Amino acid sequence: MASTSWPRIPSLTLADQVYRAVRGRILDGQIAPGEFIREKDLNEAMGVSRTPIREALGRLASEGFLERIPHHGFRVPEEPVSSLLELYPVVASLDLLAGRLALPMLSARDVAQLKRINGQLRAARDRKDVQELIELNNQFHHLFSERSGNQKLCSLLDELRAQLTRLERWYYSDRQHTEESISEHEAIIEAIEEEDHARALRLLENNMYLTFRSLREEIETQGAGVPFRRRALQDGGGAD
Repeated sequence: MASTSWPRIPSLTLADQVYRAVRGRILDGQIAPGEFIREKDLNEAMGVSRTPIREALGRLASEGFLERIPHHGFRVPEEPVSSLLELYPVVASLDLLAGRLALPMLSARDVAQLKRINGQLRAARDRKDVQELIELNNQFHHLFSERSGNQKLCSLLDELRAQLTRLERWYYSDRQHTEESISEHEAIIEAIEEEDHARALRLLENNMYLTFRSLREEIETQGAGVPFRRRALQDGGGAD
């Protein structure tokens, strides 16, 4: 890793520039899954002091792009981001099926539960509690799969969503992303209350693509992740 050619970082935007440079190389596969990244190596390769490097690596670890290994530094998780991104079309399709089965079965109590969860999402947003945001979002979608009446489908969706935690952590670390998710939840609830099931299903499917779309756009903005662009869905979208 020490021999990798890294860009020299201007002295005014150090931590953020290091963060974007390292994340970009993780996303486009230049740093392979399982490979270690050490502060000392980046310090020497990028000409940046250890404080902003430590801040950038800590942020990447908090968002799931790196794992913190005691006494060894940071490591790229074994499962590549590209593999996780491929789960979103699968989860969205199953989520749509769950919604189609669940919508005729939803009661006023269920709608009230969806509203309560979305209210808790706002509170967690204000506390910047990323882990709770992920859990509450999963609860919102779990209600549909639970009401679908198909336990196999419900269990499968729960398992697949758990695998997406790394990317969801990245998504919900950004307040604007969280606002988008909450807003779409509100629109889904409104469509349900108006008994417009077709609109509710369209919104539910799009909502499950929020993270996919947001991450893909960031990758394309940075000029990285060509393999992701080839696999991108025509309608875009990212996972919520």
